[in-house]
Amino acid sequence: MPEIKKSSKQDVPLVFLKWLVTVLSVVMVLGFLFVITILGIKISNFNTTPRNLIELPIRDIIVPDGKIENIDIEDNILTLVVKIGEGHLEILSIDLKDGILLNQYSIKQKKAFINK
Repeated sequence: MPEIKKSSKQDVPLVFLKWLVTVLSVVMVLGFLFVITILGIKISNFNTTPRNLIELPIRDIIVPDGKIENIDIEDNILTLVVKIGEGHLEILSIDLKDGILLNQYSIKQKKAFINK
């Protein structure tokens, strides 16, 4: 019976493949954990507003040029109605405690011609 010789050349590719599978498995698991961590951070920060945007009120209040039509003070809120031009009004709501501009509206009216 002929002898079967073991060659060391066959073991080298097998060892290399085992090493390659191990390295790729570790890289894949670490990549997966990295992606899950980044997604978790992004999702937790998705619906938050930075504090500096919340705490900065609008302190500069510019009253437009025109005729003041109405001034109303109710519950520490000053409401000004300013007529700028024909059919154009500006409405400002100002908090009197803090001096913060709450709302500013611009209303333009158009004339309608109806033929009867």
